[in-house]
Amino acid sequence: MHNPPIIHFIAIVDELYRLVEIYNTCIICVLHFVPNGIKLRGHIGSELQRKAAGILSIETDDNPEYSVVKAIKVRDGSPLDVPMMLFGWDKEADMHVYRGEKSKEDKEKRKTDELIAVVKEAFRNKITLSYQELCEVLMREMEIKDRTAKKYIAYMKEQRILAQDSNGNYQKGELCHT
Repeated sequence: MHNPPIIHFIAIVDELYRLVEIYNTCIICVLHFVPNGIKLRGHIGSELQRKAAGILSIETDDNPEYSVVKAIKVRDGSPLDVPMMLFGWDKEADMHVYRGEKSKEDKEKRKTDELIAVVKEAFRNKITLSYQELCEVLMREMEIKDRTAKKYIAYMKEQRILAQDSNGNYQKGELCHT
């Protein structure tokens, strides 16, 4: 058995987009993450991740009675600014129902944890990055626009996730060394 060329997967995704336009609707695809939980599995997952207007992740919450829905990618802005929604099974309704949002503290913790992970990865092979290099890394890794990357740099500096050296270049901040 052979693996089909990636061009086939691109054609599938292009066809999905064509159907969206024809029928003026959205299409929902259910995919799995690779074990490290960052990228979607397979060529079709990668292509959909690249072109999707939005990506949601459904995970088990710390409280196992709930599932938490997190934005992974949004069309405009940052997924880390979107509230995390909770769902749980309702025996009477015999279905999953909305149970509210995770707390602002949980949202901030997720934002901090994910930004720390991105910064650690960005500085894996380099000690410092210029502002422009850092913007490019954030835009590529988080699939965000320039203005959101700049907003995150300011936030990460304020939160001590990033620090600046005497030349104005960025390096891992205090929170990245724990």
